[in-house]
Amino acid sequence: MSVLYLTEPGSRLHKADGRLIVRKGDEILEEIPLIHVEQVVLIGRGVGLTTAALHALVRRGVDVVFLSGSGAYVSRLMGREHGLSRLRYRQALAVGRPAFALPVARAVVYAKVHNQRVLLLRHGERERRLRRPIRDLAAMLERIRGADSLERLRGLEGQSAHLYFSGLRLLIRPPADGRDWGFRERAYHPPPDPVNALLSLAYTLLLKEMIAACQMTGLDPALGFFHVLDYARPSLALDLMEPFRPLVGDAVTLYALNRPLVHLADFERRTISGVSAPSGGESAPRGASEGRTHPGRGFYLKAEPRRQFLSLYENRMLEKVTYPPGGERTSYRRILRLQAEALARCILEDEPNFEAFMVR
Repeated sequence: MSVLYLTEPGSRLHKADGRLIVRKGDEILEEIPLIHVEQVVLIGRGVGLTTAALHALVRRGVDVVFLSGSGAYVSRLMGREHGLSRLRYRQALAVGRPAFALPVARAVVYAKVHNQRVLLLRHGERERRLRRPIRDLAAMLERIRGADSLERLRGLEGQSAHLYFSGLRLLIRPPADGRDWGFRERAYHPPPDPVNALLSLAYTLLLKEMIAACQMTGLDPALGFFHVLDYARPSLALDLMEPFRPLVGDAVTLYALNRPLVHLADFERRTISGVSAPSGGESAPRGASEGRTHPGRGFYLKAEPRRQFLSLYENRMLEKVTYPPGGERTSYRRILRLQAEALARCILEDEPNFEAFMVR
């Protein structure tokens, strides 16, 4: 199964004889059997789809996601809603119970910081300056394990993020066509430099997949345990994606920058208006401090390098890794769904023993 991205301005998705066809005028850009598609992502205002294609996708339960030209989340269409009202009722009750919410939130944050530390270890074995953030993140894991409130946990997550991104900066090589990427800290809405632009795009792609995983499982993506509940914020989807930020978003960004597959000339700086940022999650105010909003104009990938970055992201999501509970090797994309299902079982059984995904 795969994700179909529409990025070419003027392209339109059609449906004919059980196949999806991407056309631009009379030219066929891509053709794929409908049964092989699990999600369609339309990026920018210059792409669209026919009513026949839309009906066929919705009938098959294929998600249709709309992103702005800058990669910000706009909206999503889905088929018939699930009938798991009991699960959502139990989820709503669990969110309001600290005895349940705190262990789940703690597991999510612990897994995220663990995975961040592993990324620094894997990529920075010969970088002496990384020894301190790696050591400090190890100490932070012990403090997270003992956090006795959500407020305390959010503070520790924010401190860990500061340590981690100070280390991540050291792993990024200078651009081949310039002196500096300008990356000083994690910031967003709009991204103040090319590195933040790539991170925000990767996180947005990851978030829309986790929202889909929650909804397919029957969970309410808005009712989370770690992120503060707020209007239009997919707090649970943000909770569950936390351990995957370093594994997917940061790993893809590092690969693109260090190969190098993107260059300073691949970015443009502009002001984006008319799109509501909070629904995308990353740009919304959060209960934890991983980044900050940054006023003014932002950096965004141009069309062609963006297609290349989407390809890198897709390859990463299809990469197979070991999923600990059963020891099976499966894709990151399937692990998102497995994590949502695991949390749903914990909620139904009223056992807050959720095990968030961690790599070795």
